[in-house]
Amino acid sequence: MKKIYTAVIIILVNTFVIFAQPFSVEIEQVLMPNAPKLHSFAFAQSGGKWFFIGGRFNGLHGFTFGLSFQPKYQNRYAWVVDPSTGQTWSVNIYSSLSIAKADPLRSMNTQYYQEGDKLYITGGYGLDSLKDSLVTFPVMSVIDVSAAIQAVINNTSLNPHIRQITDERFRVCGAGMEKLGEYTYIPGGHNFWGEYTRTINNQIYTNTLKKFKVSDNGINITISDYSEVYDTNAFHRRDYNLVHAIRPNGTPALTLYGGVFKTYIDLPYQDPVYIEESGYTIDNSFMQKMMQYTSSNFLMFDSTSGKMHTTYLGGTSLYYHDEGSNTLVRDSLVPFVRDISTLTRASDGSSSEYIHSLKLPSLIGTNTIFILNPAVPHYSNGVIKLASLTGRTLIGYIFGGIRALFPNNGQTYPNDRIYKIYTERSPFGIQTIGTEIPTNYSLYQNYPNPFNPRTIIQFDIPRREYVKLEIIDVLGRVVNTQVNGELAAGKYKAEVDMSKSPSGIYFYKLTAGSYNETKKLLLIK
Repeated sequence: MKKIYTAVIIILVNTFVIFAQPFSVEIEQVLMPNAPKLHSFAFAQSGGKWFFIGGRFNGLHGFTFGLSFQPKYQNRYAWVVDPSTGQTWSVNIYSSLSIAKADPLRSMNTQYYQEGDKLYITGGYGLDSLKDSLVTFPVMSVIDVSAAIQAVINNTSLNPHIRQITDERFRVCGAGMEKLGEYTYIPGGHNFWGEYTRTINNQIYTNTLKKFKVSDNGINITISDYSEVYDTNAFHRRDYNLVHAIRPNGTPALTLYGGVFKTYIDLPYQDPVYIEESGYTIDNSFMQKMMQYTSSNFLMFDSTSGKMHTTYLGGTSLYYHDEGSNTLVRDSLVPFVRDISTLTRASDGSSSEYIHSLKLPSLIGTNTIFILNPAVPHYSNGVIKLASLTGRTLIGYIFGGIRALFPNNGQTYPNDRIYKIYTERSPFGIQTIGTEIPTNYSLYQNYPNPFNPRTIIQFDIPRREYVKLEIIDVLGRVVNTQVNGELAAGKYKAEVDMSKSPSGIYFYKLTAGSYNETKKLLLIK
């Protein structure tokens, strides 16, 4: 099945405006019937193959049978998938690992990241078979990815390719873990133990940002330069999205979006936390409406505009888009949603949120992961180089996660559907609208107007032309050239950002061949 993104939705909810996107999104289902149906696992890839370990194969934790996170649903296998052929392999990790070594590797909600050919995994919640109890493991594991993949394919021992250390500082689950510069960071998370029922909830939030260096020489793992920062405002959260970012100056950073639960109410966090090598900042000026829980996302940086885009492919969300009223609706139950949304951080540090017109075909986004296509132009931290994309591009896949039948209070299952994700960069950062070919040239009044600091300009081009769209001040000086090049016939939307211009009256001029027209716009700050 295939659906193609064709337009975006413009919504005004209080002061929350959703503008046009500079790229399109398209999804296409892939048939891999023998692939594992898992979520909350650790993942790596090498040589065109995917590697999965840990996680579980039931749906959302529920209380139908009195207990949640039952050990019988923990994944005991290491899996390898070849996405080019759909072929899969698996081995029971207990066949070649000791119980003490295997138990942490079949746990769920571990923290992990891949660097080169090594997969680093910490913590995780699961059954300690030797103690016959559910615990959060105080363990770091390092896996040689390509060797482990070959071991699974050839059904040989995994043991030579996995090293572990025990360290109480890694007794964390439900957090994220990423490398930034020379340091590894683990923000928030919790220590979770014992049975989880309606009346028993044994967990302690870490409330910290852990920072340390890790080295592995193939024999021993060493942790050094370890530090913690305690901050309940920033790090009393778990099950969030910790994503890589590129700042306008080209330096890498991390952003922590969403997470649960607030200290005073069972609702998700909406204020992002920006983590850089120099420290971290809580952004109280922006409240995230969509996708506060762990879900798949892809990352794009536009070097021409300095904008960082984080696009979420479904999930659970404090708000959802109601198609009938074309508005955002708040639901304190934080339901499963089909929406695709993008958080954009501009070069001036301001943030905005977009809703795409394309929706996922079902409620499959929660706990999914996005698997990057390694052939796509990207920075070393996995952020895609938007300005380097040409034409329709396969950027990656949606894999795993939880599938729900209803937004709230319904049966859930492990997701058995895999999707390819395509994007196509709009020329000059503008959005093509639909497939209709206009019969006349047209330049429409911008909206909103007055505006601060962004507005939308629409125009129609009936034939392929060299097009220029300029913003001009009252003295006749060009302050912004939005479009300057050849466009195919079509209907277009352009987002104009005037955050660096002073308040006042401006004009926008469209020139296409012999056609030209000018209209007035008003910037009020």
